[in-house]
Amino acid sequence: MVRILGGKAKGVPLLVPPSARPSPVRLRKALFDYLRLRYPRRGAFLDLYAGSGAVGLEAASEGFQATLVEKDPEAIRLLKENIRRTGLPVRLVPLPVEVFLPEAKARGERYTVAFMAPPYPMDLAQAFALLLESGLVEPGGLYILQHPKGLHLPLGERRVYGENALTLVEV
Repeated sequence: MVRILGGKAKGVPLLVPPSARPSPVRLRKALFDYLRLRYPRRGAFLDLYAGSGAVGLEAASEGFQATLVEKDPEAIRLLKENIRRTGLPVRLVPLPVEVFLPEAKARGERYTVAFMAPPYPMDLAQAFALLLESGLVEPGGLYILQHPKGLHLPLGERRVYGENALTLVEV
């Protein structure tokens, strides 16, 4: 069972859509231990391909202003229930990431952290390149891609957690 690990909603169980691959507990714990130290004043957190909302809701539970972007109708239905269960103030955007990114850029949206965990069958490097090109992260912020540990991108810092890895690119 997937649960919120820390913050205001610690322990709340989350529903997981069949299409989702929730970020593993070890990876989420390490990520938020790092973000807690790096951003004591928190800021805005963008969760792209939100799935169950495990990462974006964790961010909101830790005090970030979270925006969750997801296009799958079943995932959106379960995300709404997970938001209700946690009682956290998050923004849910029911759009494909490819539509959201240029619209958010046009509106001048800025985030402290932009996290992306696309479905692994996608071209992950291309998806991450679109996010990096969006310019949505403010100076001092981070772009983060979750991917299989076998993928090596020629940029940023790489951290491995079991079969998954994070690539972090600082602005």
